[in-house]
Amino acid sequence: MSRSSELLAQARALLASRLSPGSVAHSERVATSAVALARRSGVDVDDAELAGLLHDYARDESGESLLALSDTLGIPLTPFERNNPRLLHARVGAALARRDLPAISEAVLSAIEVHTVGGLPMSDLDKVVYLADMIEPARDFDGVEALRAACDTLPLAECFRLGYGRSVRYVLERGLALHPISAAVGAAIERETGRALFDPAEVA
Repeated sequence: MSRSSELLAQARALLASRLSPGSVAHSERVATSAVALARRSGVDVDDAELAGLLHDYARDESGESLLALSDTLGIPLTPFERNNPRLLHARVGAALARRDLPAISEAVLSAIEVHTVGGLPMSDLDKVVYLADMIEPARDFDGVEALRAACDTLPLAECFRLGYGRSVRYVLERGLALHPISAAVGAAIERETGRALFDPAEVA
């Protein structure tokens, strides 16, 4: 068995021990979508599959548990995160994966850590996992088919602009608070693509 196959097998065993069957099924769908995106984008397929599998490693924890785990694992938190603890499942999941799967790479851990609100900078692997979580086959939000089609044909940076822009717009339209990093991630996307994060013509 290759090293990557061993890591994937270990990851699946860990998922089965931590997540509900529904969350495991979602993780498998994200891994499959991440592999397809990685192949189209020249990203390491094994890393994409592993990161897709583990992206929600802490997703089934309650907000209270995520706060407690953050303290136990030594994760420094901002006031925004303490007030919105569900968002911590990405950072806590990465820290737990580092603890439970010592051979995991920093690249994969980064993709797990930033798959909810983004980060600076974002690697291509980070973008692949972020998008795979949005377009996995069970997602059914308005505009998901258009985003899937874009991810089939457009460059990764442009697909990420569309996906991240949609996520930010979703939060704003509901009057929710944006994570403080969102504006900086959006600005980085605009610099990379030369296009505005929000294009009225793209709103479904």
